[in-house]
Amino acid sequence: MPPRSSHRAPPTGPDFRTVEPSALILLKGAEDYVATRALDRVRAALKAQHPDLEFTRMDVSEATRGELTTLASPSLFGEPRLILAEDLAHMNEVFLEDALRFLEEPADSEVTLILRHSGGNRGKKLTDAISARGVVVDCSSVKSDNDKLDFVRKEFRTAQRTIHPEAARALVSAAGSTLSDLGSACQQLMRDVPEDITADHVDKYFGGRVEASAFKVADATFAGRGEAALRLYRHALSTGVSPVAVTAALAMKARQVAALVDHRGAQGELAQTLKMAPWQLKQAAETARRWTPREAAGAVEAVAQADAEVKGVSRTPEYAVEKAIARITTQVS
Repeated sequence: MPPRSSHRAPPTGPDFRTVEPSALILLKGAEDYVATRALDRVRAALKAQHPDLEFTRMDVSEATRGELTTLASPSLFGEPRLILAEDLAHMNEVFLEDALRFLEEPADSEVTLILRHSGGNRGKKLTDAISARGVVVDCSSVKSDNDKLDFVRKEFRTAQRTIHPEAARALVSAAGSTLSDLGSACQQLMRDVPEDITADHVDKYFGGRVEASAFKVADATFAGRGEAALRLYRHALSTGVSPVAVTAALAMKARQVAALVDHRGAQGELAQTLKMAPWQLKQAAETARRWTPREAAGAVEAVAQADAEVKGVSRTPEYAVEKAIARITTQVS
């Protein structure tokens, strides 16, 4: 039999924001938010062309012999069909055999098959076959702040909108716990703010999340803004942030300042050692300029004492952190 061909678009590797309907699409990677965005885009495009589109989700772990072929067969009234085969990592042997056979059959121009593989070696033969014949959308996990910043920039660039660099960084800090939260925040800003997005816009919409973060407490503390640091700390506690989380953020900031305060070499290697993105290292270096080695050592000592107290030495862990914040802010040059 001739190899299965694409009826709408040639095999490519599009971004999830730009993927178009094609006979065969593989969503490859563990990031559910990206895979969902890609699926929703393709489904919406097909629905716009064919209001009577039939959409079917297949449980590939329980697939029966010939089920895929039956679903892809022409219907009584000839409605276009969209089939989603989810979680290929858990497919049974029946589906694997049927899918490989399906790929070798002539394409029905009214069928779109989307397959989702979140990772692992299971199904590699099938994913390789799909990659050779269809469209592959990268759905890899987005974990690092650099990757999240890149995600934010592309969201705005694709929408032909502008977000200032400091605003993008603030948005990652405020709403970057999950890609779903970050994507929703990007969409909200683009929907509600007609002009270029600035850090002030991010603070207006998401400032509550920023203020409640342990890292914002640490930033204010090592910048010497004592009143602001204490206010942020108390607000963080009121929103559920634990004293342990705050001491962890203070400890990270203290290590960064101590490493940078007297550093004279190239910063690239230091960034790897401290596991920091270049923009994070730049921010930490600006903070470290206000510190002397002796002051940095004192800050490290204050954080270590607070950490011990909040983990059991003190009966008032909340107050122990307040003491550390006050001691550190008074040492800033």
